[in-house]
Amino acid sequence: FSAACCVVACCLTIIISPSLSAPFLEVGLIILLFKYYDINMEPVLSSSVPPQYNSQSIINTAEETLQTSGVSAAQTVYKSALLEWVDDVTMGDTIDKESVKGEIANLWLAYADLNRRSNLFKSATEVYEQAINCPVGGEVGKIWMEYVHFLEERGRPRTAQKLYLRALVEGNDGDGPSVKDVADQNLLWNEFLRMMQSLRKNPDLTLEDLKSAVEHERGAQVDSSTTTMQPEAVASAADSSASNAAEQRPAKRSRWDKKTPEQIETLSAGSIDTAASVVFATSKNMPPEVETLWHARDGGSMPCKPEPALFSASPPKLGDPSGKDLVGIETALKLLQMLTSKTHDGKSLGSALLELCHACWMMTALKEEEAVKANEALEKKITNDTEALESNLAARASVAGGAMAAVQHANEQERNQFIMQCTVQREQLLAFSAWEFRKLLYTQQIILSSAKLPHFDGPSVDSASINVQAKVCSILHSAFYLRARVGEENHVKMLTKQLENLQKIASTVVKSEPVQQQHPAQLQMQLQQHQQLPYQQPPPNFPLPPPMPPQMFQHPQQGQQMTGYYGQQMH
Repeated sequence: FSAACCVVACCLTIIISPSLSAPFLEVGLIILLFKYYDINMEPVLSSSVPPQYNSQSIINTAEETLQTSGVSAAQTVYKSALLEWVDDVTMGDTIDKESVKGEIANLWLAYADLNRRSNLFKSATEVYEQAINCPVGGEVGKIWMEYVHFLEERGRPRTAQKLYLRALVEGNDGDGPSVKDVADQNLLWNEFLRMMQSLRKNPDLTLEDLKSAVEHERGAQVDSSTTTMQPEAVASAADSSASNAAEQRPAKRSRWDKKTPEQIETLSAGSIDTAASVVFATSKNMPPEVETLWHARDGGSMPCKPEPALFSASPPKLGDPSGKDLVGIETALKLLQMLTSKTHDGKSLGSALLELCHACWMMTALKEEEAVKANEALEKKITNDTEALESNLAARASVAGGAMAAVQHANEQERNQFIMQCTVQREQLLAFSAWEFRKLLYTQQIILSSAKLPHFDGPSVDSASINVQAKVCSILHSAFYLRARVGEENHVKMLTKQLENLQKIASTVVKSEPVQQQHPAQLQMQLQQHQQLPYQQPPPNFPLPPPMPPQMFQHPQQGQQMTGYYGQQMH
């Protein structure tokens, strides 16, 4: 019947309008051939892609889950599939990366689109960041394209400009552009040009001008250790190249010809902003490989919070301010040198480091407060639901009459089912809270690793590593608390004295090692007997320090409010 309709339509077209008959006849005959030979016009999966990696099937499942169980369940579908697929490619030996790269990119884009359609723009941004940092999908140009379009829609052209530079010039790993495919690069360059023409209101800007401006500023902004570019510099250079109103300014290399001390490192606000942006983007989202390590550590048990936490509620009580009894002489020397070091103009680098540690401590405090509030909200909901349920069950039993036994049995079953639901909700909240604290630990490890603290070398889930890192943080916690109480000058004097004494002990130990090798426990005892320095108190003319801050964290079973560093309420 369909074929006959196509023939009739073609004949009527020839009769009514001979001049238009040719294109319509061609279309009609093509449709007729497809119908007659029963050719399937649906898109099919590429033969090179394994059938189990069909992104469209996962997308269909996520959409069905969205309709039945909500956004959170649909997000879980995407997370599980991406985690499994990326692990198969990166950790397996049988899957070809190129064959499934496009399917994984499709999943990332569909995952981000789900959050965008649900108005979860923060979650969408996090998904895009995870996608471009993905070891498999991060090389696909369409992911970067969708991300920059999303940033433009959200009114963030500066971030979009940085993203273009990462994709086309220099990625975070320092191994050239993040997008390797030439066709994808050409497409991104054209979109970059379109955005710059719109931002600078300069439609005469050409692609050659933009590329030359990027290369020029890239050479001018070379740092001694890393190569970074500022988007503002690219924009100004693009205008200069397009207008040709003035000669190009010389590269800023002449200053390196001057004889400057080697220990002086010149920094600029732009380089600091770029470095901070890189650290923020890296630490914001936990990569799938780190999540996999946590899953391996959990095994079949429920996830739990990382123990110990890097920062405790109150400052630790240290018998030795240098911390050598906790982390050893070598690490204590490194920490004291960092806390007492200064810049070439006399500013304290130790204070900056302690401010960074104070910020990480505050992150822990806020996360603890968030967990406590979530637990209180759940318990309040369970209490209200329990009261409502008992009221309904009592009303049902009051009118049972002769069927009292059956009604009581039904009430008991409903009550048990409700108790089981409450238990599941509590377990879900505990699991969610555990993963939130794991993400916090990952963020703090990235931040403190960027500060080059000893024993911090990127993210780690190893219990021994976390334990040593917590000891380092306890020393720094005590340091920034003590510096706030006695002042920077007196605190630095005390640490300098500790550093001098510890250097003497270290030199004594090094000289005595070739003569006689001692057991570590004996050596530690000897060090403790060698140095018995009392804790230095502030001079009498100092004003009295403020009172000790109250407990910061509120345990779920306690009724105390969480307070801040100086005893102020954090609301």
